[in-house]
Amino acid sequence: IAACIDVQRQLGIHCKETDYQRALEVALPKYNVQFEREVVVPIMYDGVIVTDRRVDFVCWDEQDRLLLETKAELTIRPSDIKQCLLFVTKSNERVCLLVNFGQKPIRPRRFVNSRVQSPR
Repeated sequence: IAACIDVQRQLGIHCKETDYQRALEVALPKYNVQFEREVVVPIMYDGVIVTDRRVDFVCWDEQDRLLLETKAELTIRPSDIKQCLLFVTKSNERVCLLVNFGQKPIRPRRFVNSRVQSPR
């Protein structure tokens, strides 16, 4: 979250989503957070992958791991929330963080998957 606040502080609230993502690629290592960009999340039906989606970031440090989805809008839409819920449940991750750089101050939304099947 600190890296996101730092990015918004320097870029402001009027950039494109990809601008914030590129800045996060620089900021996250400054906060000792490792990451992968554009990670594929498979969507399955009856054990068969029927499609996939891409989450903006998978982030981790020594203690935690989470999905990070970024937006650059005036407000978060219900479809953004549904997207994060899909990511966190289908990826078997514990937490998905939704950060909207278009709002000031940043109000991250945390989505927790209570049905994680394996410890991370």
